[in-house]
Amino acid sequence: MNVMKHFLVALFLSVAMLFSNTTQAMEIRQFDKMAVEDQADYITLLVEGAQKVLIEEGKKDLAAKVHKLFTEIHPGDTISLGMEEFETNLAQARLFDAERHAKDHDARRLEVKDAIIVTLKRNDIVLPKSFMTVGKNFKPKHPPKEKK
Repeated sequence: MNVMKHFLVALFLSVAMLFSNTTQAMEIRQFDKMAVEDQADYITLLVEGAQKVLIEEGKKDLAAKVHKLFTEIHPGDTISLGMEEFETNLAQARLFDAERHAKDHDARRLEVKDAIIVTLKRNDIVLPKSFMTVGKNFKPKHPPKEKK
């Protein structure tokens, strides 16, 4: 388990460093404040955007793999394997982001895209840099979640 945690930390750090000069997008802490409907819309935007940029790069086979990963639900499951892995990676990123920010307040905050990138990379799907602009114009449609 500890090896897996170190692997994910290294993967998130490499994603964060690789795309550090790209368009600022949805930080995880912003995402967590959004209404559930807006969160679902944003995730859909990212998944469909990943497919689109892969098709534009001439990688229709990988786009089809993304589609299958996020839409196919196996018997007995309630969500797709892609969503399950994404949610796990997002939870890990959320924890890592909080720990890293506690140590260094100037550290780049992790984004929801980072969790999508890690999810796809772990399924042998590498996205082009053009993916980083996919969600730049997203605007939530619902009021933010109420604080408990």
